[in-house]
Amino acid sequence: MRVAEKVYLIDSFAVPGIFSTYFLDFEKKVLIDPCVANGAKIILDFLSKHGVSKLDYIAVTHVHIDHGGSAATIAKKTNAKILAHPKGLKHIANPEKLWFASKAVLGELAEIYGKPEGIEEERIIPVEDWQSFDLGDDELVAIHVPGHAPHMVAYLLKRRKILFPSDAVGMLHKGNVFPLTPPPFDFEKAIESLEKFEKLDIEVVALTHFGVATKDCITEAKRRLKLWFEVAKEAKSIEDLDSRLREVDEAVAQLEKGSLLHSFYLTSLGGLLSSTKS
Repeated sequence: MRVAEKVYLIDSFAVPGIFSTYFLDFEKKVLIDPCVANGAKIILDFLSKHGVSKLDYIAVTHVHIDHGGSAATIAKKTNAKILAHPKGLKHIANPEKLWFASKAVLGELAEIYGKPEGIEEERIIPVEDWQSFDLGDDELVAIHVPGHAPHMVAYLLKRRKILFPSDAVGMLHKGNVFPLTPPPFDFEKAIESLEKFEKLDIEVVALTHFGVATKDCITEAKRRLKLWFEVAKEAKSIEDLDSRLREVDEAVAQLEKGSLLHSFYLTSLGGLLSSTKS
């Protein structure tokens, strides 16, 4: 799917409509959020069909295995450097601890996603807040946005005014944006990150879960996150919080039970609950 001139969305998982990987086809070629390890073949096939055998950068927004899981695999195939937050670098180089933690949180879903490969640390570039990369026909700017994860990096395609915020905004489903707040979650930093986005000159928000939206989705995400956080303060369990949210937010009913997106939602409720008790 073409998002803008030289910007493409790759539906990068066996289950459609869950993971968006973005390919920037400039003089310097970039892949943003290569997603799960078991989606690597889909991405590599897309690149091959477009005559691309070499990438310059693979931009990992954060090391959760549904965002950076295939980074090392694809980097080895395309001779790319990996861009990552300094705090996430060691987990990309050696994902053993990350994999163990992922299995503990995700259970069987982790196996469905696949185990990430490791890679030499010198192949990973730690990116600083507001660091810029010249792609030739545009400029890619890294923005540190903690909250969802302390090692989260969003990317701004400056001239085309496209923001790639990953889970710092949330997941898009049926026109609504839902918070993604897995433990450990930092509410205040998450709100600060959304307010950072609101100040940017952008027109398109390209989300990892799933697809593109207008800038208005950032304000919607902030409103919903504040509402959910207040409701979570009174809830006693994930089931109780789910029930309370359904009373105050009609959009929650859109998340079909048993779907991957619903599992993201339930994990988020756990992070919200724990953040209100800390």
